[in-house]
Amino acid sequence: MTERVAVITGANTGIGYHTAAQLARRGYTVVMACRSRERADEARARLLAEVPGTQALVIRLDLAEPGSIQAFRREFDDRLGVLDLLINNAGIVGVPLTRNSVGHELQLATNYLGPFALTAALLPSFRPDTPTRIVNVGSLAHRVAALRLDDFNWERRRYEPFRAYARSKLAMLAFTLELSRRLRRRGSDITALCAHPGFAATEIGRYNRLTNPRNPVGRWINERLRARIATPQEASMPTVHAACAEDVRGGDYFGPGGWLEIGGPPAPAKLNPAARDEALARRLWELSQAMTGVRLLADDPPQ
Repeated sequence: MTERVAVITGANTGIGYHTAAQLARRGYTVVMACRSRERADEARARLLAEVPGTQALVIRLDLAEPGSIQAFRREFDDRLGVLDLLINNAGIVGVPLTRNSVGHELQLATNYLGPFALTAALLPSFRPDTPTRIVNVGSLAHRVAALRLDDFNWERRRYEPFRAYARSKLAMLAFTLELSRRLRRRGSDITALCAHPGFAATEIGRYNRLTNPRNPVGRWINERLRARIATPQEASMPTVHAACAEDVRGGDYFGPGGWLEIGGPPAPAKLNPAARDEALARRLWELSQAMTGVRLLADDPPQ
């Protein structure tokens, strides 16, 4: 297989779908990694109609369930076996306290631990001796978060849905920067970087009272930001930029370049300083390995 291959999680709707469509237009074979097979099949049919000649396939993936991640890796290896681009896009926000089959809080499992384990599972599949990329999708919410590793899984403190979401996204960014450092020390051809969509009109906020237009608070916010809220297609552009632009480096972080990074063309984005704390990132890495049971670049060479 000579075509470039991209895996996009959560590609059946919103930003993930439009990211997949943009990559398809650039000639990628698109793997739509989604929890709902039915919705993913519908999205694939739409994609094939919008971008004739697209090579797209669906492989089921529930990032919250470790067994699903391993099943995805096996099916991916059987059907394709080589990877050029991984976009960890799928996410949930503001859900009530829920735990997966191994006891991990659901937002943490879906937004961070799952992508950590998926990255570990797919790392051996990246095309060798060729520039390849991992793009992890963050959120503006990470700026108000703190990485409380002493209660990372929300077992002792009162659960706060939006704070849990923000923490999971801060973890994602700290992980990405540490991943970039570890890949660089190995002389790897894989570039790891981040992007965030700004404030977009997507389905992800349906549980969050701050963004869901079906309740008074969310409706008030949406009405006042309506002129600045990005469409899902516009919100996908920072991710597409991170995936495809030539002038990027490992550890870069992109978002909309407009007012408060809510919307606008892709531009360098502001990071919570905690995401740059290398000692904290190393502790997060060890905790993530312990919680997921996977090892990712664990034999890191001395700095």
